[in-house]
Amino acid sequence: MEVSGYKSGLKVGLATAALGVLLTMACASPPGVEPPAALSNETVDAHIRFLSSDDAKGRDPFSEDIAIAEDYIAEQFRAAGLSEFQDFPGFKDQFSFDYRPRREPDAVPTTYEMRNIVGYIEGTDPVLKNEYILFGAHHDHVGVRGEEEDNIYNGADDNATGTTAVIALAEYFAAAGNNKRSLIFATFTAEERGLVGSRHLAANLPIETGQLVCMINFEMIGKPAADGSWNLMYLGPEKSTLDEIFIEALDDDSPIQLVGPEEHQVRYFYGSDNVAFDDEGFITTTLASPNSTDDEYYHRPNDHYEFLNIDYMSDVIRAVVDITEPLLSGEATPVKTEGGGT
Repeated sequence: MEVSGYKSGLKVGLATAALGVLLTMACASPPGVEPPAALSNETVDAHIRFLSSDDAKGRDPFSEDIAIAEDYIAEQFRAAGLSEFQDFPGFKDQFSFDYRPRREPDAVPTTYEMRNIVGYIEGTDPVLKNEYILFGAHHDHVGVRGEEEDNIYNGADDNATGTTAVIALAEYFAAAGNNKRSLIFATFTAEERGLVGSRHLAANLPIETGQLVCMINFEMIGKPAADGSWNLMYLGPEKSTLDEIFIEALDDDSPIQLVGPEEHQVRYFYGSDNVAFDDEGFITTTLASPNSTDDEYYHRPNDHYEFLNIDYMSDVIRAVVDITEPLLSGEATPVKTEGGGT
């Protein structure tokens, strides 16, 4: 079956209206005062509640239900004042994808129409604006499975949390307006089907070769570490100097501590959308909770909103503002380290 289009959900408009007050606060801060509302617990909570609700039906990338989340993300980008790339009208990177089940390599493929959601903020420096930092996360999950009463796989932590981070950061940086380098904000479709969306965008970036400084991916940032520590894990520290830049820039007063992967977590660098960009030769990392690799609710129907820690998640997003400041200002530029090539 070919999916030729998507339906826009009425609930997207209602949710957008409900967020209007918060977004207005973010854009109406007094001159010289950082706009904190886009990073507030209340704003983070509003985004994650909507994206992980039953209305989105688990955000299966091969169903029309995924449009509920995609239209919502695009509307948040528009409301925040992001710019559209000429190739992506309405913030939508649309492409066709032929899918065959892995266990049926000879099957006739099914063609799906897919959408990444992509917007940008131009840098303020006449030279550095030609360099880009990309913030990304996948917005899909695994949909509805089985006949049991709770058969919607909401994917609250995986990966409505990462998508929320991208939206909140887009709102914040658009309101702050102080990024010298340009910023791309992207949410990817069909990560759960083999990094389909991120592989498409990484190979078809709407900027010139060499302009992408790095890609920062978010994956499952909704819960503290298993021991309760408010740690944030960076993956791939052996590949570039991004981790050094982050550690140096983290505010001493931040409740978040940066940690590298444990031995059993190293392989997870190759498990999310960052690897699509790594394969294209770009510098990249994934930021994730140390709990994400061992979460008992991973790919289970009880990956629900109520099991998230919104305080932790909000502090993670605020910490990202601190650790990426040298990148946005042009004070720091990551480089690949020895053995860090693809």
